Amino acid sequence: MTTVRRILRPRTLACALLLAALPARAQDFRAAATFVQINDVYRIDAVENGAAGGIGRVVTVAERARRATGAPVRVLHAGDFIAPSLESRYFEGQQMIDALNFVHARAPVIAVAGNHEFDERRPGMLANAIKASRFPWLAGNVRLNTGDAAADRRLGADTVIESGGMRIGIFTLTFLDSPREYATWDTAFVALAERSIQALEARGVDAIVGLTHLDLSVDRQIAALRGAHPKLIWIAGGHEHFLIHDPLTDSTAAITKGDSNARRIWQVALGRSGGRPALRADSVVLDASVPIDPTYLRDVQQKWAARMREKVPFFDQVIGRTETRMDASEEVVRNEESAWGSWLADQMRTAFPTIPADVAVLNGGAIRIDDAITGEIRWEHLARTFGFPTRVGLVWLRGRDLRETVLERGVSGGRGEGRFLQVSGLRFAFDRSRPANQRVTSVEIQRGGAWEPLDDNRVYIVAVPDYLFSGGDGYQFHNRAILSVPPGADLRLIAFDALSAAYANGQAIGPRVEGRIMDAGARP
Repeated sequence: MTTVRRILRPRTLACALLLAALPARAQDFRAAATFVQINDVYRIDAVENGAAGGIGRVVTVAERARRATGAPVRVLHAGDFIAPSLESRYFEGQQMIDALNFVHARAPVIAVAGNHEFDERRPGMLANAIKASRFPWLAGNVRLNTGDAAADRRLGADTVIESGGMRIGIFTLTFLDSPREYATWDTAFVALAERSIQALEARGVDAIVGLTHLDLSVDRQIAALRGAHPKLIWIAGGHEHFLIHDPLTDSTAAITKGDSNARRIWQVALGRSGGRPALRADSVVLDASVPIDPTYLRDVQQKWAARMREKVPFFDQVIGRTETRMDASEEVVRNEESAWGSWLADQMRTAFPTIPADVAVLNGGAIRIDDAITGEIRWEHLARTFGFPTRVGLVWLRGRDLRETVLERGVSGGRGEGRFLQVSGLRFAFDRSRPANQRVTSVEIQRGGAWEPLDDNRVYIVAVPDYLFSGGDGYQFHNRAILSVPPGADLRLIAFDALSAAYANGQAIGPRVEGRIMDAGARP
């Protein structure tokens, strides 16, 4: 009953599967089933100009694992794939279904629906995606009533697979961001998990896996059920967008989550050690040293790229240039200062030319590109940045309220949450080790070329996106605003005008990380 975690260089993956040295007490580990786990993959292609992640590389890893083990390999998808993305606005997620169907033909896929599968208020996109899938969709706590009986019937709950002489039970749970008339869901996650575990135990399984799309805090509560249910061995989770690993212990199941868009994924072998269920989890970096499967490249990636350019002839049009590398990965924009996030917040302050804002805040969850931008800035970059319209409004706030209800709210959660703010016109420091609502330790406001301490009693004009303006992510601007101007211009258009104007004049933008956001607990 041991867990070994390694960060593997991709080129050594095949031999590491056979030769990785285990601790002495795990020398008798015998693998019965191998899984490749991915989650929160929104694109059929790779990111960072093709150098990182992508489903085509997942296919390669699954093929290598199959050859190394001589046994079938399964892919577990822990949710979020048909939305939101630029392509899904045009193809309603069918490009992702095509990609996962390709994977399924090479390595059987089991997928749990994520919260973004329910983004659309109307059920057609989800129903059509389910019907077009050759792989099973599961969500044990959701019932569909889309009006399409064929789709509704195909959303399953729990399943049992057999591999290498082991019967492995898999239960599934997810959540919805907002109520949907076509879906009912139960939020008693831990109780539901235990009920499913008991049912799988009654079916005589040897090991139990939770395939979930839930917040990490909930996954950890479910993992703690292992104390009473020792066959519960692993939670393959999604929703967080960065690599997570909680090891297997006598009282808690292992938890793994990968990076968004498959930059780093998990390969997990389930088996037995000393006659008890055991696992070995290895993280795999999908960088340029892992080739994209050539058949996938031709039959899926290039096919949909051509269709996208038929829909949007200006997809590759250059609209600007940057002198600096702008990291807009979700790991950055949801946790720390991002050069692209700072530049976008700067543009927000110009949304109302006759009323320039003193400061601007932009939630990291609004920046959907999950990529790095270097050199030429294409229309694609701007379109991928905004998954939704992002209109800019103004609120007048006293300094105390700006600190206590805005900045504190941005850092009140854990890592990777969309409420985290990119800012302009101010700089602040925070410490996550402090209690919530007491984490902001200093705030300064920019006045001309100088910085001055935030004045609690002074009124500042704050530019905010419409999502936060209307109370999204728990922000309460209306409760504290002295005055407000409703959201108007879309930030995507504001940014396009600024980029294209600079480019027409032969100028490049050059935003840098400059200390606007300082995390006292960050590693040096």
